[in-house]
Amino acid sequence: MQFSICTTNYQCAHALDRHLESVFTHLKEFDFEYIVVDNKSKDGSLEILKKWEGQHSNMKVLSKKCTMGEGRQISFGHSIGDYILVLDTDTVYFPTSQEFLKIYLEKYTDVAIQAMFLGVFPRPIWEQIGGRRSMNAFEDVDMWIRIWQLGKMRWYPVLMGDNVKEVGGTYDFLSTRYNKRERITRLLRKEYDLLKTTKIRELDLEKTAKENTIDLGLGEMRTDWFSNYPKLTRKENIKRFGREMKRTLKG
Repeated sequence: MQFSICTTNYQCAHALDRHLESVFTHLKEFDFEYIVVDNKSKDGSLEILKKWEGQHSNMKVLSKKCTMGEGRQISFGHSIGDYILVLDTDTVYFPTSQEFLKIYLEKYTDVAIQAMFLGVFPRPIWEQIGGRRSMNAFEDVDMWIRIWQLGKMRWYPVLMGDNVKEVGGTYDFLSTRYNKRERITRLLRKEYDLLKTTKIRELDLEKTAKENTIDLGLGEMRTDWFSNYPKLTRKENIKRFGREMKRTLKG
């Protein structure tokens, strides 16, 4: 099998049908399987996923309370494809995604490439670096950098889909998909994940991505996608967290 789509879902019922329709339409000429771990959604997501699973023999739906990183790793454990695709269930994919994968198979199968909202990873590389770690925040960057350290990571800053996440601003922990308790939990989890990725965030991420960017000629490449994390003192971090907690409680 060429591709295994390994993804997670939580509270994305608002986008799931459109997401799945785009995937099964644009990737239909490829040999692929779609494996998704639903994180005990409460918005009808599991019912939608089960409906699609019943209509597509190459789809597998699992249900487990987990972080995003853990969920992707669980789905990987059930996969058999030569290349792993990481998609987001709140993204409706463009036909460009098909062209992206065609070019990948023709020229780049020895490296991992991350486009915007779509990443493709050779199975041996995924296995070599140990896959995704159990995190909700920065789990993608954490994996990219570990692959970069092998000299096998490339970035392609072109949109592969339209992200339709319902969020309150730009932060996941403020999303209207979550009740107040969940928003607080996700904020605290983000802080924990920040601690786990301290060394990675100290790297010059913007320079790293720029030096390893490739151009596949499928659209205008963004210059504002990858940026360094602000270096804050302990006091500044406490103040930042206080502001974020205040917004979370107010939301």
